[in-house]
Amino acid sequence: MKLTKSDFLLYLEAPLHLWADKNSKLERTMSALEINLMDQGYEVEKLAHEYLEKFVVRKSEAEKLLWQESFSDKQYAVRTDALVHKPETDSYDLYEIKSGTKIKPENIFDVAFQFLILKKQIKIDRIFLLHLNRDYVRYSQLDLEHLFLAEDITEKVHDLKMEVDTKRKETLSVSQSEAPDGIEHCYKPQTCPCPELCHPDLPMFSIYDIPRISKKKKAQLLEMGIYEAKNIPDSFPLTPKQCLIVNLAKTNQEHIDHEAIRHEIERLSYPLYFLDYETYNAAIPLFDGYHPQQQMVFQYSLHKMESEDGDIKHTEHLSITKEEPSKSLLEQLSNEFGDLGTVFVWSKGFEMTRNKEMAVIHPEYADFLTALNERIYDLADFIKLAYYLHPDFKGSWSIKNVLPVMVPELSYQNMQIGKGDQAMMAWWEIVSGKMPAEEVEKTKEALLKYCELDTWAMVKIWESLQRKQ
Repeated sequence: MKLTKSDFLLYLEAPLHLWADKNSKLERTMSALEINLMDQGYEVEKLAHEYLEKFVVRKSEAEKLLWQESFSDKQYAVRTDALVHKPETDSYDLYEIKSGTKIKPENIFDVAFQFLILKKQIKIDRIFLLHLNRDYVRYSQLDLEHLFLAEDITEKVHDLKMEVDTKRKETLSVSQSEAPDGIEHCYKPQTCPCPELCHPDLPMFSIYDIPRISKKKKAQLLEMGIYEAKNIPDSFPLTPKQCLIVNLAKTNQEHIDHEAIRHEIERLSYPLYFLDYETYNAAIPLFDGYHPQQQMVFQYSLHKMESEDGDIKHTEHLSITKEEPSKSLLEQLSNEFGDLGTVFVWSKGFEMTRNKEMAVIHPEYADFLTALNERIYDLADFIKLAYYLHPDFKGSWSIKNVLPVMVPELSYQNMQIGKGDQAMMAWWEIVSGKMPAEEVEKTKEALLKYCELDTWAMVKIWESLQRKQ
């Protein structure tokens, strides 16, 4: 059995995940979004191949690009992305291709695993990670020369050689183990692909639900035999916010800071607006003015509350043409706001960043978007800043966790589209022509309903918060 770099990276994710994979116990199925990201990765690879041929390989010196060559060293095997052979020295430069815009720590481990195999068979001079250039902006045709950045990671790879050699031996040992006993599990049950192995009999409110608790502290608690948050000793070192969450688990009582809620509500002014965007993320920019991996806003929902007892008006926009989507969206959105009032969003970093980006792409709306950002208030702050906490939030401030507790009559369950990644992919399948024509109208309606629920959920959470002053 050959150990691949995919096996190695799975071991780094969690050793028990690797064992589960080798023993057909991994419950991981690819979502539509993950398949889309993989397809985008293939597109990036194709362009990277062209980039290397045009701007890296020096044909005048008889250099040659070797694409996706396979190598093995006893029990280890790898297929490289690209090698540039330099005949003058009979040596190679190694290029690892990624569709992101920056180097991640796991990328260095990935390439170091490859290097340990390659160095026994060929001479490697320099090692590069070829990734998308986050500062590149598309205008008209793709400018391939500036779309990519090749970062020299040779020294970083050499610094990791010994550690990777040790870890790949551990990886091999785990992959050959007959039983999972003693193999380290993951520390993220929410995304675990084999929860029955990593987290059997996980309590409803576990230590993993404590926000921002480190892996080290999780391990310490497990060594103490503590799995439930309510059993954490008062003496265990936690942040004040984490202590609040643990106290919720112990008392099973909600926490309300009436004064803080009242103070925040007094800062806000009518009319109140509740705004939400839906976006699609393209690795290769599809339209002028966009960077690689930049979110494109294609939809909004807006609820407007004129006064405390006034009517609530809803407007929305969904752009599904093959044109750049945010232009028509801004044409409508800019007419929805007066000069006064608070604009609520959930997790303001997302919407505010999109507004800043759209202001650059469409400068005619820059003043509107800048003024809009100055009025934004993050409704999630009431939860994040611990003004209101409920044990059933289980340490989360995600609207998907908060809504069923504060407004139990509303739910994202049983919706055709009930998550952001589903909305993203539904939009892409429509505009790319991949969706059967008979499904388009039904999907449009589902997209509108999903985004509308996001803003209506904020309205109802706001009303619930007002009753807690």
